[in-house]
Amino acid sequence: MAASYAEKKVRVPFGSAPVKKGYFGKAVKRKIQLFCLLVIGLMLAPVVFAQDSDVSLLKERIINLQNIYPLGIRTLIACSKVTDYGFYEPLPDNKVKAGDVIFFYFEPQNPSTKKTAGSYEIWLTQDMVVLTEQQQEVFKKENAVEIHYQTRSPRLDIYGVNQLTLTDIPPGRYIFKAILHDKIKGEAASATWAFVVVR
Repeated sequence: MAASYAEKKVRVPFGSAPVKKGYFGKAVKRKIQLFCLLVIGLMLAPVVFAQDSDVSLLKERIINLQNIYPLGIRTLIACSKVTDYGFYEPLPDNKVKAGDVIFFYFEPQNPSTKKTAGSYEIWLTQDMVVLTEQQQEVFKKENAVEIHYQTRSPRLDIYGVNQLTLTDIPPGRYIFKAILHDKIKGEAASATWAFVVVR
């Protein structure tokens, strides 16, 4: 007597996809990978927080030293273009023509930072003066630049830009003088750049 077999049909719900071989293995692998990433993240988090804390402490020490030492101008560079902090195109030499536009990039040295209720304030102004070689004043503009920051964290990348247009100035030797004022520290500092106006 021949054995007979009944064919058993399995109904798949409408809209569901058949389960592929190895699907559950891949899902488990993904879960293990995600778990490993989570563990690594938890292990690295204290290191990242410690680094942030170290950087914050270093910034605090820097501004404390800047508050102690006298104000100065670290850098004064005549440029054809200024883009950002530390990014500028210096003039090839100190020879300019009447009508030229000169940009002066400068970085304050030891600006004072005022700390109040979790905020940090820096407040500087700058005058620009043009003198003849005999120290006679031919141009002056007070408060030509104002740098006033109020931030939640210390700011160290401080710079300013002067724009000087040489109109109606005869050929000769001149001196550009930048005078920086610290409104918080109550100090002033200056720097100069000698130049020649040619025809």
